[in-house]
Amino acid sequence: MILPESRNQFRSRTKKKRPGPKLFLLIGSVAVIAVCIWQWSNIKKIFVKGQDPVDSVEVLWNDQRYDEINQLCEESLVDDPLKSNLLLYNGFAYFYRGVNQFSFEEKIALFDKSITNLRKLILIDPEGMEGRAFYVLGKAYYYKGKYYADLTIEYLKEAEANGYVGEDTYEYLGLAYTTLGDYEKSAESFLKAVAEGPTDTRYLALAQAYFNQGLVDRAEEYLLRTLNKTQDPAVEEKTRFLLAKIYFETEQLAKSEDQYRRILENDPDSADAYFFLGEIYLKYDKETEARYYWRQAHMIDASHYGARLRLF
Repeated sequence: MILPESRNQFRSRTKKKRPGPKLFLLIGSVAVIAVCIWQWSNIKKIFVKGQDPVDSVEVLWNDQRYDEINQLCEESLVDDPLKSNLLLYNGFAYFYRGVNQFSFEEKIALFDKSITNLRKLILIDPEGMEGRAFYVLGKAYYYKGKYYADLTIEYLKEAEANGYVGEDTYEYLGLAYTTLGDYEKSAESFLKAVAEGPTDTRYLALAQAYFNQGLVDRAEEYLLRTLNKTQDPAVEEKTRFLLAKIYFETEQLAKSEDQYRRILENDPDSADAYFFLGEIYLKYDKETEARYYWRQAHMIDASHYGARLRLF
Protein backbone atom coordinates (compact mmCIF):
# COMPACT_ATOMS: atom_id res chain seq x y z
CA MET A 1 0.00 0.00 0.00
CA ILE A 2 1.38 3.39 -0.95
CA LEU A 3 0.79 6.00 1.73
CA PRO A 4 -0.16 9.56 0.77
CA GLU A 5 2.87 11.88 0.90
CA SER A 6 1.27 14.06 3.49
CA ARG A 7 1.22 11.20 5.99
CA ASN A 8 5.01 10.83 6.24
CA GLN A 9 6.04 14.46 5.91
CA PHE A 10 6.27 16.72 8.90
CA ARG A 11 6.32 20.04 6.95
CA SER A 12 3.63 21.17 4.61
CA ARG A 13 4.58 21.63 1.00
CA THR A 14 2.46 24.75 0.87
CA LYS A 15 4.66 27.87 0.85
CA LYS A 16 3.88 30.57 3.40
CA LYS A 17 3.45 34.02 1.99
CA ARG A 18 5.94 36.60 3.24
CA PRO A 19 4.53 39.94 4.23
CA GLY A 20 4.84 42.42 1.37
CA PRO A 21 6.28 45.94 1.50
CA LYS A 22 2.78 47.42 1.74
CA LEU A 23 2.22 45.65 5.05
CA PHE A 24 5.48 47.01 6.48
CA LEU A 25 4.54 50.50 5.27
CA LEU A 26 1.13 50.22 6.94
CA ILE A 27 2.66 49.05 10.23
CA GLY A 28 5.22 51.89 10.14
CA SER A 29 2.51 54.49 9.45
CA VAL A 30 0.40 53.23 12.33
CA ALA A 31 3.45 53.37 14.65
CA VAL A 32 4.24 56.97 13.65
CA ILE A 33 0.64 58.05 14.19
CA ALA A 34 0.60 56.35 17.60
CA VAL A 35 3.79 58.17 18.66
CA CYS A 36 2.38 61.53 17.51
CA ILE A 37 -0.87 60.93 19.41
CA TRP A 38 1.09 59.92 22.51
CA GLN A 39 3.34 62.99 22.27
CA TRP A 40 0.40 65.33 21.78
CA SER A 41 -1.42 63.75 24.71
CA ASN A 42 1.63 64.54 26.88
CA ILE A 43 1.51 68.16 25.77
CA LYS A 44 -2.22 68.34 26.44
CA LYS A 45 -1.66 67.08 29.97
CA ILE A 46 0.55 70.12 30.54
CA PHE A 47 -1.52 72.62 28.59
CA VAL A 48 -4.97 71.95 29.98
CA LYS A 49 -8.01 74.07 29.35
CA GLY A 50 -8.38 76.95 31.74
CA GLN A 51 -4.75 76.83 32.85
CA ASP A 52 -2.58 79.92 32.36
CA PRO A 53 -0.39 79.12 29.33
CA VAL A 54 2.56 80.78 31.06
CA ASP A 55 2.38 78.14 33.81
CA SER A 56 2.43 75.43 31.16
CA VAL A 57 5.39 77.00 29.39
CA GLU A 58 7.35 77.29 32.64
CA VAL A 59 6.95 73.53 33.17
CA LEU A 60 8.38 72.91 29.71
CA TRP A 61 11.12 75.50 30.26
CA ASN A 62 12.44 73.64 33.29
CA ASP A 63 12.83 70.54 31.09
CA GLN A 64 14.42 72.54 28.22
CA ARG A 65 11.70 71.41 25.81
CA TYR A 66 12.14 74.36 23.50
CA ASP A 67 10.25 72.98 20.48
CA GLU A 68 7.15 72.43 22.58
CA ILE A 69 7.51 75.86 24.17
CA ASN A 70 7.44 77.51 20.75
CA GLN A 71 4.46 75.42 19.73
CA LEU A 72 2.43 76.36 22.80
CA CYS A 73 3.49 80.01 22.72
CA GLU A 74 2.59 80.41 19.06
CA GLU A 75 -0.85 78.87 19.70
CA SER A 76 -1.50 81.10 22.71
CA LEU A 77 -0.20 84.27 21.04
CA VAL A 78 -2.83 83.90 18.31
CA ASP A 79 -5.50 84.74 20.90
CA ASP A 80 -3.34 87.05 23.01
CA PRO A 81 -0.54 88.47 20.80
CA LEU A 82 0.59 91.02 23.40
CA LYS A 83 1.12 88.68 26.35
CA SER A 84 4.61 89.68 27.47
CA ASN A 85 5.59 86.48 29.29
CA LEU A 86 4.74 84.36 26.26
CA LEU A 87 6.76 86.63 23.96
CA LEU A 88 9.67 86.34 26.40
CA TYR A 89 9.66 82.54 26.53
CA ASN A 90 9.00 82.26 22.80
CA GLY A 91 12.01 84.45 22.06
CA PHE A 92 14.24 82.55 24.46
CA ALA A 93 13.18 79.15 23.09
CA TYR A 94 13.80 80.18 19.47
CA PHE A 95 17.24 81.48 20.45
CA TYR A 96 18.36 78.28 22.19
CA ARG A 97 17.00 76.17 19.37
CA GLY A 98 19.01 78.30 16.95
CA VAL A 99 22.20 77.79 18.93
CA ASN A 100 21.75 74.02 18.65
CA GLN A 101 21.32 73.95 14.86
CA PHE A 102 24.13 72.92 12.50
CA SER A 103 23.39 74.79 9.29
CA PHE A 104 23.67 78.56 9.08
CA GLU A 105 20.31 78.84 7.32
CA GLU A 106 18.49 77.00 10.10
CA LYS A 107 20.24 79.07 12.75
CA ILE A 108 19.37 82.40 11.15
CA ALA A 109 15.70 81.49 10.67
CA LEU A 110 15.34 80.72 14.39
CA PHE A 111 17.38 83.73 15.51
CA ASP A 112 15.13 85.98 13.42
CA LYS A 113 12.07 84.59 15.19
CA SER A 114 13.76 85.09 18.54
CA ILE A 115 14.53 88.72 17.68
CA THR A 116 10.99 89.34 16.44
CA ASN A 117 9.46 88.16 19.72
CA LEU A 118 11.90 90.03 21.94
CA ARG A 119 11.62 93.26 19.94
CA LYS A 120 7.84 93.07 20.26
CA LEU A 121 8.31 92.70 23.99
CA ILE A 122 10.42 95.88 24.07
CA LEU A 123 7.66 97.80 22.30
CA ILE A 124 4.95 96.44 24.60
CA ASP A 125 6.69 96.69 27.95
CA PRO A 126 10.00 98.59 27.72
CA GLU A 127 10.09 99.30 31.45
CA GLY A 128 9.40 95.70 32.40
CA MET A 129 12.09 94.17 30.21
CA GLU A 130 14.44 92.07 32.31
CA GLY A 131 18.18 92.17 31.74
CA ARG A 132 18.37 88.61 30.53
CA ALA A 133 16.05 89.42 27.60
CA PHE A 134 18.41 92.17 26.42
CA TYR A 135 21.31 89.71 26.82
CA VAL A 136 19.68 87.07 24.62
CA LEU A 137 18.70 89.70 22.07
CA GLY A 138 22.27 90.99 21.90
CA LYS A 139 23.69 87.51 21.33
CA ALA A 140 21.05 86.74 18.70
CA TYR A 141 22.19 89.81 16.76
CA TYR A 142 25.83 88.74 17.10
CA TYR A 143 25.09 85.40 15.46
CA LYS A 144 23.45 87.19 12.53
CA GLY A 145 26.84 88.53 11.44
CA LYS A 146 29.16 91.50 11.37
CA TYR A 147 26.56 93.97 10.10
CA TYR A 148 24.70 93.65 13.39
CA ALA A 149 27.68 94.23 15.69
CA ASP A 150 26.36 97.65 16.75
CA LEU A 151 23.06 96.10 17.88
CA THR A 152 24.96 93.38 19.72
CA ILE A 153 26.75 96.06 21.71
CA GLU A 154 23.60 98.11 22.27
CA TYR A 155 21.60 95.27 23.79
CA LEU A 156 24.41 93.67 25.76
CA LYS A 157 25.14 97.05 27.33
CA GLU A 158 21.42 97.44 28.04
CA ALA A 159 21.45 94.05 29.77
CA GLU A 160 24.42 95.18 31.87
CA ALA A 161 22.61 98.40 32.77
CA ASN A 162 19.64 96.31 33.92
CA GLY A 163 21.83 94.25 36.22
CA TYR A 164 22.34 91.15 34.06
CA VAL A 165 25.84 90.06 33.05
CA GLY A 166 26.21 86.60 31.55
CA GLU A 167 29.38 84.56 31.86
CA ASP A 168 30.21 85.44 28.24
CA THR A 169 28.79 88.99 28.05
CA TYR A 170 32.19 90.71 27.97
CA GLU A 171 33.57 88.16 25.54
CA TYR A 172 30.78 88.93 23.04
CA LEU A 173 31.19 92.66 23.63
CA GLY A 174 34.89 92.30 22.87
CA LEU A 175 34.18 90.43 19.66
CA ALA A 176 31.59 92.98 18.57
CA TYR A 177 33.92 95.92 19.25
CA THR A 178 36.65 94.12 17.28
CA THR A 179 34.25 93.76 14.35
CA LEU A 180 33.66 97.52 14.43
CA GLY A 181 37.41 98.21 14.67
CA ASP A 182 37.15 99.77 18.14
CA TYR A 183 40.16 97.94 19.56
CA GLU A 184 40.43 100.03 22.70
CA LYS A 185 36.93 99.07 23.87
CA SER A 186 37.55 95.54 22.62
CA ALA A 187 40.57 95.26 24.91
CA GLU A 188 38.59 96.70 27.84
CA SER A 189 35.89 94.09 27.33
CA PHE A 190 38.27 91.16 26.97
CA LEU A 191 40.15 92.33 30.05
CA LYS A 192 36.89 92.08 32.02
CA ALA A 193 36.23 88.66 30.49
CA VAL A 194 39.69 87.47 31.56
CA ALA A 195 39.10 88.80 35.08
CA GLU A 196 35.89 86.78 35.31
CA GLY A 197 37.35 83.61 33.84
CA PRO A 198 40.82 83.36 32.29
CA THR A 199 40.87 81.02 29.30
CA ASP A 200 43.35 80.54 26.47
CA THR A 201 40.96 81.99 23.87
CA ARG A 202 40.28 85.07 26.00
CA TYR A 203 43.99 85.65 26.51
CA LEU A 204 44.53 85.36 22.76
CA ALA A 205 41.64 87.71 21.93
CA LEU A 206 42.95 90.28 24.42
CA ALA A 207 46.45 90.00 22.93
CA GLN A 208 45.04 90.59 19.45
CA ALA A 209 43.15 93.65 20.67
CA TYR A 210 46.35 95.08 22.17
CA PHE A 211 48.29 94.26 19.01
CA ASN A 212 45.70 96.07 16.88
CA GLN A 213 46.22 99.15 19.06
CA GLY A 214 49.99 98.91 18.59
CA LEU A 215 50.56 97.95 22.24
CA VAL A 216 52.98 95.16 21.38
CA ASP A 217 54.42 94.74 24.88
CA ARG A 218 50.99 94.04 26.34
CA ALA A 219 50.15 91.82 23.38
CA GLU A 220 53.33 89.78 23.93
CA GLU A 221 52.51 89.39 27.64
CA TYR A 222 49.11 87.84 26.95
CA LEU A 223 50.37 85.73 24.07
CA LEU A 224 52.92 84.16 26.40
CA ARG A 225 50.14 83.57 28.93
CA THR A 226 48.14 81.88 26.20
CA LEU A 227 51.00 79.52 25.38
CA ASN A 228 51.38 78.63 29.06
CA LYS A 229 47.69 77.83 29.40
CA THR A 230 46.50 76.29 26.14
CA GLN A 231 46.27 72.62 25.26
CA ASP A 232 44.58 73.36 21.92
CA PRO A 233 46.91 73.01 18.87
CA ALA A 234 44.85 75.48 16.84
CA VAL A 235 45.03 78.14 19.55
CA GLU A 236 48.75 77.49 19.99
CA GLU A 237 49.39 77.93 16.26
CA LYS A 238 47.48 81.22 16.08
CA THR A 239 49.33 82.45 19.14
CA ARG A 240 52.75 81.60 17.72
CA PHE A 241 51.95 83.26 14.39
CA LEU A 242 51.03 86.51 16.11
CA LEU A 243 54.01 86.29 18.45
CA ALA A 244 56.33 85.68 15.49
CA LYS A 245 54.83 88.67 13.69
CA ILE A 246 55.48 90.90 16.70
CA TYR A 247 59.09 89.72 16.94
CA PHE A 248 59.60 90.17 13.18
CA GLU A 249 58.23 93.72 13.22
CA THR A 250 60.37 94.65 16.21
CA GLU A 251 63.51 93.24 14.58
CA GLN A 252 63.81 90.32 17.03
CA LEU A 253 64.49 87.97 14.15
CA ALA A 254 65.91 85.04 16.14
CA LYS A 255 62.80 84.93 18.33
CA SER A 256 60.57 85.21 15.28
CA GLU A 257 62.40 82.35 13.56
CA ASP A 258 62.05 80.21 16.68
CA GLN A 259 58.27 80.67 16.68
CA TYR A 260 57.91 79.71 13.01
CA ARG A 261 60.06 76.61 13.51
CA ARG A 262 57.90 75.60 16.48
CA ILE A 263 54.84 75.95 14.26
CA LEU A 264 56.45 73.64 11.69
CA GLU A 265 57.19 71.06 14.39
CA ASN A 266 53.44 70.69 14.95
CA ASP A 267 52.34 71.42 11.39
CA PRO A 268 54.96 70.51 8.78
CA ASP A 269 52.60 71.58 5.99
CA SER A 270 52.26 75.19 7.07
CA ALA A 271 53.01 77.13 3.90
CA ASP A 272 52.80 80.43 5.79
CA ALA A 273 55.44 79.38 8.30
CA TYR A 274 57.86 78.48 5.47
CA PHE A 275 57.10 81.73 3.66
CA PHE A 276 57.82 83.90 6.69
CA LEU A 277 61.02 81.98 7.37
CA GLY A 278 62.02 83.06 3.89
CA GLU A 279 61.23 86.65 4.81
CA ILE A 280 63.44 86.37 7.89
CA TYR A 281 66.36 84.97 5.88
CA LEU A 282 65.93 87.78 3.37
CA LYS A 283 66.44 90.14 6.31
CA TYR A 284 69.59 88.16 7.10
CA ASP A 285 70.75 88.87 3.51
CA LYS A 286 70.74 85.12 2.84
CA GLU A 287 68.75 85.04 -0.39
CA THR A 288 69.59 81.42 -1.25
CA GLU A 289 68.13 80.18 2.02
CA ALA A 290 65.20 82.58 1.65
CA ARG A 291 64.35 81.19 -1.79
CA TYR A 292 64.55 77.66 -0.38
CA TYR A 293 61.82 78.46 2.18
CA TRP A 294 59.68 80.25 -0.39
CA ARG A 295 59.92 77.17 -2.68
CA GLN A 296 58.83 74.99 0.25
CA ALA A 297 55.81 77.24 0.74
CA HIS A 298 55.04 77.09 -2.99
CA MET A 299 55.32 73.29 -3.04
CA ILE A 300 52.80 73.01 -0.21
CA ASP A 301 50.46 75.64 -1.66
CA ALA A 302 50.98 76.46 -5.32
CA SER A 303 48.57 79.39 -5.04
CA HIS A 304 50.36 81.01 -2.09
CA TYR A 305 50.42 84.67 -3.12
CA GLY A 306 53.52 85.69 -1.15
CA ALA A 307 55.61 82.76 -2.34
CA ARG A 308 54.58 83.28 -5.98
CA LEU A 309 55.38 86.97 -5.72
CA ARG A 310 58.87 86.27 -4.35
CA LEU A 311 59.71 83.43 -6.71
CA PHE A 312 58.22 84.64 -9.97
